[in-house]
Amino acid sequence: MRKYLAFTRGSFMIGLVYRFGPLFSLVGNFIYLGVAYYLWKSIYKNSDTLRSLTFNETFLYVAIGSAVFILLKTYVDWEVAYEIREGIISVHLTKPLDYQTYILFVSLGQIIMSLLVITLPTILIITLVFKVPFPVGLGTLFFFISLLLAFVISFCFDYFVGVMAFYTESGWGLSTVKEIIILGLSGALIPLQFFPEKLQSILLLLPFQAIYHTPLMMLTQPDQPLSVFLPMLAVQVIWAVVLFALTRLFFEQAVKVLRIAGG
Repeated sequence: MRKYLAFTRGSFMIGLVYRFGPLFSLVGNFIYLGVAYYLWKSIYKNSDTLRSLTFNETFLYVAIGSAVFILLKTYVDWEVAYEIREGIISVHLTKPLDYQTYILFVSLGQIIMSLLVITLPTILIITLVFKVPFPVGLGTLFFFISLLLAFVISFCFDYFVGVMAFYTESGWGLSTVKEIIILGLSGALIPLQFFPEKLQSILLLLPFQAIYHTPLMMLTQPDQPLSVFLPMLAVQVIWAVVLFALTRLFFEQAVKVLRIAGG
């Protein structure tokens, strides 16, 4: 485990060197927050609650959702596809490392960097600039556990798309489709409460909602009982384990078609 943590540290240090990218992301996110604030303010103009959510809860959901989206954007799919296409992956395969675990811990370093540079400043902007208070409750404690599980699930989708490059030699199209599906079905842009009830019941069974909807609801409505949070975490754990195992099996099959030419 220590050898993999070294990759996390290295990835984090690289993020410190190339810090202007996250800073520009923070500026862009601030502009998005301003647009989202006044958009939802106008939607709630004639109502205190919509679909059992107040304006503060909805804005917090959307605002933190944008920060979580940037947080989970590690470009694993692009990196893995690039290494397969260029043959760099053959170097990793000769090392005494598990490739999937190696990529996971490298991504973890990027996550920590984004958490410090983007997510925490976003929380300060929400409270200090937009004057929206953060509710505190049991869900606040579970949020960080849920966010870690969301990272693992998101990583599995990205890793799967990257490994598909063994067959497609390019991950651009699949990566784009993956982003659209996750953003549309996970509740990243709009809380799932605003979807039709029948569609909600279907989406809550899929793994996509476990990436955004579950951690965001724990943060925006943290005063719910333990009986509500534990099943949500259980769903995340199940999907994290299942997807991690499936992507590992898929890699073991896909690597068999690896072809590298040149010298």
